[in-house]
Amino acid sequence: MAQDLPDDLRQAIASMTPDELHQLLAEIAAASGGLGAPEFGRPRVEPVVLPDPPEDDVLLTVRVDVDDVRPPVWRRLELRGDLQLDEVHEILQAAFGWLDGHLHRFWPGPAKRIWTGPFFTTELDEIEPEDEGMQAEDEVRLDQVLRQPGDRLFYTYDFGDDWTCTIKLEKVVTLDDDAEAEDAVCTAARMAGPLENCGGPPGHQELVDAFRAGGLAALDPDLRAWVPPGWDPFEEDVASVNERLRIAGMTQAELMESLASGQDAVPWPSALEPMLDLALPDVLSELAELTRTARDGSRYGDLTAADLAALARPYRYLVDLAGEDGIPLTQAGWMKPAVVEQIYRDLGFEDGWIGKGNREDQTAPVADLRARCQRVGLLRKHRGRLLRTRAAAALTDDEDLVQHVAARVGADKNDLVQAAMALFALVSAATGEAGYDHRVPVADLMTRCGLRTTSRGVDPHHALEWCRPVWRTLSDASGLQLLRGEPDQQSRRRVAGLARMMLWPQGVV
Repeated sequence: MAQDLPDDLRQAIASMTPDELHQLLAEIAAASGGLGAPEFGRPRVEPVVLPDPPEDDVLLTVRVDVDDVRPPVWRRLELRGDLQLDEVHEILQAAFGWLDGHLHRFWPGPAKRIWTGPFFTTELDEIEPEDEGMQAEDEVRLDQVLRQPGDRLFYTYDFGDDWTCTIKLEKVVTLDDDAEAEDAVCTAARMAGPLENCGGPPGHQELVDAFRAGGLAALDPDLRAWVPPGWDPFEEDVASVNERLRIAGMTQAELMESLASGQDAVPWPSALEPMLDLALPDVLSELAELTRTARDGSRYGDLTAADLAALARPYRYLVDLAGEDGIPLTQAGWMKPAVVEQIYRDLGFEDGWIGKGNREDQTAPVADLRARCQRVGLLRKHRGRLLRTRAAAALTDDEDLVQHVAARVGADKNDLVQAAMALFALVSAATGEAGYDHRVPVADLMTRCGLRTTSRGVDPHHALEWCRPVWRTLSDASGLQLLRGEPDQQSRRRVAGLARMMLWPQGVV
């Protein structure tokens, strides 16, 4: 095989020292065999020799770039020099909106030698005997590795996606003895942080290109469903970054206290409380932002009288059809074909369904509506008839009827199932859409709270089954055909308004 190599390459290899040859093999292994490969043939890495910390406290201005992505993704941060590197890790996670679910590593500069050069160990590193004496990240201060403008430090997160960041020191300011400086402040930012588990820089590029081309429409449906609702790679603001930095390192109790106080206190929906008890700070922060967005009715507008009449119409139709005498049922417990077809035609269900529409067990829109009316206490089955309840008879006002439905459709004896429906309503209120794809963020949030229906967490299809009553109610409110049609402003207003009623039955605070 050596005879197949060009002469100049063969001569270059022959002239290498053993250490140079080991390093070359490690770099080839890293490029071709994944991130476990660099350990094969890795030359012995000498410990990093660091200076003592400066005598005076300093404030460091750094620019942090995510490498190998276009357009550039970066943050400019002011960091206290006495931060330890494990604290800097938490700050970088918050700065880019990552979730700290993977391994990470810091590499000293000035040269960029990822996987082949010296590094600072973490508590999860298995230290080999020959590596004894290497320094742990929680024993190293930032101002020991970044001393002069131009100094560089490198950071890798997620050894599968392989996000590497270059941290370059821009300015050093000595702090007065009595000066109080925040641990971390963001002063400038460009682009949202790459999504976790998207496939590294190539996967991020695919998502950005698809977003530019048409809002992700060209993506595979499963990948499109995986992307968080409302994701925009070009949307990032300094205030959002600083809010994430503010909560970095907080305990769950500290964050809950913070979110419950002040003018911007989060009005948590009561149905969400079981999830709040399980959520770690990063999930709590995400839920808080989602709740604030969902609560804000200005995005799509308040429900009008015409909206309330349209939302109330299918329920009032069925209640009025039951009247004083009720709707007769077959021996199997279904409404009779003539009645089913009447409902099907009068409510316009034929536009979004196939079939004759005269058998309840084969006409989902009619069956769903009837089940919902029973679920929220508008109808009840008694002696072979579907009867109107006293509560239904008293609900003569459209707004009262809609509020009645909204307050009851998401109720469940199982607190976590009820919380799942509240999550679905939150995403719907925030986006103005009653999307089938909402099952994905619901499942993801529940999984990150430690819940499981499979070995990998909550399955999105299981989440959708729990959320089906809320999903179908909001989907009908949108006026769109099942899984088809594009929402307009009216559709979004009705979905968001009804979802807010579900979340805050007593009104939005």
